[in-house]
Amino acid sequence: MGIRERKQREYARRKSLILATARRMFRRKGLNGVTLDDIAGEIEFSKGTIYSHFDSKEEIFAQILLEHLNALIEYLKRAQAESSDAADGVRRALDAYLRFYDQNREYGRLLFFVDALNPNVRIPESLRQEIQRRKLACLAELQRILKKGAEPRGDVKQIALLLWGMLNGVLQLVESKQIGRNDLDSLIALGFDVVMAGLSGRPARSTR
Repeated sequence: MGIRERKQREYARRKSLILATARRMFRRKGLNGVTLDDIAGEIEFSKGTIYSHFDSKEEIFAQILLEHLNALIEYLKRAQAESSDAADGVRRALDAYLRFYDQNREYGRLLFFVDALNPNVRIPESLRQEIQRRKLACLAELQRILKKGAEPRGDVKQIALLLWGMLNGVLQLVESKQIGRNDLDSLIALGFDVVMAGLSGRPARSTR
């Protein structure tokens, strides 16, 4: 192995270590509870070493978020592959998303944080765009689920957007403590009925 290859391997090793350490710290303390100094101190790297790999802690967080979005896409692909029809697929997708949320709460609750950041925050534009592409891939998987089985009568793209917005909106209510985690089941059941009503063209079931 030449000098250049060794340097590239060492660079990749340090980057992987930074990401793994930051991932653990973000899980424990959240984005706002961790600084670059904290990450550097945990690994016993200089802050300059961190900066040689990432421009900001937000960029580190965004990179980890991208990894978790990739995992969510795989969850949804599995739901689509294992489902027998659209109704079964939507149930599996809802279950998959909730499992993803429960296992990755810090990243689930900040799924849209990149969109809300000031453009001056140092995150490479290519990384922002890649996160956006991954979100669109999630929507594409939801559309595939909704199309499975009988031909849907509703606008599948709009229904997928409704489902995506419903899931994230309900989870934000949980995170802001406007509703309890135990209220999710009834709200998700209602959301399922709304989605299936949209697919079939029938009115949604009244909750009164």
